[in-house]
Amino acid sequence: MWVYHCGPQWAKRLVLTGDTITGAEAVEIGLVMKSVPADLLEAEVEGLADRLAMIDSDLLTANKRIVNLGLELMGARTLQRLAAENDARAHLAPGTRSFRKVARADGLKAALAGRDEGFGDGRARVRGPEVRDDKGNLVDP
Repeated sequence: MWVYHCGPQWAKRLVLTGDTITGAEAVEIGLVMKSVPADLLEAEVEGLADRLAMIDSDLLTANKRIVNLGLELMGARTLQRLAAENDARAHLAPGTRSFRKVARADGLKAALAGRDEGFGDGRARVRGPEVRDDKGNLVDP
C-alpha cells in the first residue's frame, strides 16, 4: 500500500533498502497521515476513536467500503496479491536461506548484524543530501 500513500519513488527507496525515516518525514512524503510525540500518542488515538464512536456504524461501514472500493479500482487487490507472491518467493531466495543458516548456527542477533553491517544506521534523509561517515551512518552535511 506504500505506493498509494507515498508514490513509487519513496516506496521503492524504503522497501528496496530497508532504510528508515522519522515520523515527521513519513508525514512529509505522505506515507502516514500525521506524526505525534510518543507521550501524546495514546491521547491522540483515544480522541480519534471517541470521534469515530459518535458516528452511526452503518455510515462508517458504508464510507469505509467506498474508500476501499476506490483502492480496488486503482489495483490495490492485485498489488496485495503480488506482494504476497513476492513474499513467498523471498522466503525461498538463496540470501534468505543463508540468513536462516547463520541464524540457526550463530543466533538471530549474529544473522541480523551480518545482514545489516554495510548499511550503517539505516536512515534515509527526505530533504537534502545524504552524507555518510565511513560506517554508513547518516551525518549532518
